[in-house]
Amino acid sequence: MPPPPVSASAGVRFARDRLAGRGVPFLWSEAARRMAERLPLLRLRPELALDLGCGWGDGLALLRAQYPQARLLGVEPSPRLAEQARRRHGGGWLRRLRGGGPTEVQQGDLQAPPVAQGSAQLLWSNLALGWAADPAALFAAWNRALRPDGVLMFTTFGPDTLRELRDAEVAALGAGAPPWPDMHDLGDLLVEQGFASPVMDMEVLRLRWADADAALRELAQLGRAPHAAARPGLRTPRHWRRLLELLRARAAASGHGQVELSFELVYGHAFKPATSRAEAGVASIGLEQIGGRGRSRSPG
Repeated sequence: MPPPPVSASAGVRFARDRLAGRGVPFLWSEAARRMAERLPLLRLRPELALDLGCGWGDGLALLRAQYPQARLLGVEPSPRLAEQARRRHGGGWLRRLRGGGPTEVQQGDLQAPPVAQGSAQLLWSNLALGWAADPAALFAAWNRALRPDGVLMFTTFGPDTLRELRDAEVAALGAGAPPWPDMHDLGDLLVEQGFASPVMDMEVLRLRWADADAALRELAQLGRAPHAAARPGLRTPRHWRRLLELLRARAAASGHGQVELSFELVYGHAFKPATSRAEAGVASIGLEQIGGRGRSRSPG
């Protein structure tokens, strides 16, 4: 009898558990750093900020530098990664004695943040979107977690990521990159799930390694999502050796002698509108938005 199927959330948890025994990937940290450079552009002083898919916790430190008074909550599917993030960036009792906000880390599902709906003013997520089998459902859940006028900021990979591995030779080995969505499609998806004013942009990072083994080790540190869009991976040691040979041959032919791989880094941010989208000609407005705001009085 075949074993029972592993649930999507359990599959993500197990896959990300494997990352805990590896170092923090350079690309993951660099994406977070570049996203953090955009935080000062927001006119935002959140009481509660979420880092969903917080991994090793570096994003929590970046958020703390920008928002010293906020309560920060990191949510990580992997209990092993959550423990690492908690040890490295959680707590901060001395900071709290000085009037700063607390930093917490909890193990939990990306699609079910352990907070009350409509409670967070900022939702930050670095390279976690690709771990979701259904991005629309994930965006909908993130929208529910935000307060009206709250902000979503995230990074993900775009379709030009690992374009050097998108050819028949690599595909025949069972390797290659998943079909990352275009940033314009992500912007449309945000609107469909209730967000407003999405802003999407991208840049391509080209990383070089001295040898093929180092390049593949770096890719392994980023992990592989356990859903249908992900490639099954290299099946045998022979396929692994063949991929190394391909990368070495391409490096030798490049002129610089190094393995070069491209990563399209997509940045997105959007707002949860204070007024919900009109349906059948009716828009919903929260009572807290009415309380006398915008009223005018006639001169008596």
